[in-house]
Amino acid sequence: MILVDSSAWIEFYRPTGDPAVAEAVAELVASDRAAVNGIIQVEIVSFAPDRKTFLELLDDFRALHWIALGREDFDLACEQGSLLRGKGITVPATDLIIAASAIRNSASLFHTDSHYDLIADHTPLLATNLSKRMGN
Repeated sequence: MILVDSSAWIEFYRPTGDPAVAEAVAELVASDRAAVNGIIQVEIVSFAPDRKTFLELLDDFRALHWIALGREDFDLACEQGSLLRGKGITVPATDLIIAASAIRNSASLFHTDSHYDLIADHTPLLATNLSKRMGN
């Protein structure tokens, strides 16, 4: 199972998105390995431009593997945030929570957000930056 961050979903859904990233996400969906959590769903679905698109996105996300967020994820996110802050690194809280949910569920994280590269450099996060992997 691979947790797909909103940064990769944006490339997947955007008509002008990076085709290589979109293809990688499409392969995960087709092979039934794509997962999301509540934060990722909110980051994508809530920004739908209209009701029809909103319902289509919600339906798409309901078909994916779901990683539920629990207290353990938030505790781990706090721990990782504190560790990174001690090293002079600040990342958004949502990214810490998403990374923690991937770690806790032994899932890899596919993304195009450099914050996850920073988190992975200092934690057990297994992250793949699709932008870098695709040579962009």
